[in-house]
Amino acid sequence: MKPLLEDKVVLITGAASGIGRECALACVRDGARVMIADVNAAQAEETAHDLGEQAAACFCDVADGATVECVVRETLTRFGRLDAVHNNAGIASPSLPLEETTEKQWDLLMAVNVKSIYWTTRFALAHLKQSRGCILNTASMAGVIGQSMHAAYTATKGAMIALTKSVAWIMRRSASV
Repeated sequence: MKPLLEDKVVLITGAASGIGRECALACVRDGARVMIADVNAAQAEETAHDLGEQAAACFCDVADGATVECVVRETLTRFGRLDAVHNNAGIASPSLPLEETTEKQWDLLMAVNVKSIYWTTRFALAHLKQSRGCILNTASMAGVIGQSMHAAYTATKGAMIALTKSVAWIMRRSASV
C-alpha cells in the first residue's frame, strides 16, 4: 500500500522537540518530506538529522514575519513544493490570572501563538492553494473551556480555534475553484 503522505511536503513549526518532533516523525514514517522549523536551530538540525534525507531544518521565530517568510521560501527551494503547514509552535507561560499578566507577557503569547498563524498562512497560502494542501493548527481544549490561572494562554488558543475556522473557509472556497 502506498504511504499516505508519499510525495507530500510538510512544514512544521516548533518541530525540534515535543509534539512537533513526534508529528515530524509520523509524517516521515508516512512518506512525507518535512521542514523542521524552530527557534532552537541546533535542536532542529538534530531532529532533521535523526529523520534522514526526508527532512531539513530551518531557524524560524514564528513571531517574526521575515523569518516565517524565509522558512516558507526555504521549504520551496529545498523540496520544490508545499502541501501542508502544521502550526505547532507555541508557548504557555505565564500561568497567571489576567490581572497579574503583564502587557509584555500578553503580547508575546499573542505573537507566538496567534500572529504566527497569520504569518504562515500569509506566506504559504498561495502555494497551498496550488497543491490543494492544508493547514493544521495545534490548539487546546483550554481555548474552549478557559482556565483562570492561564488567561492569556487560553485567549490565544481560543483565537487560534476561531482563526482556524476562518482559514478553513478560505481553503474550502479555493478547493472548489
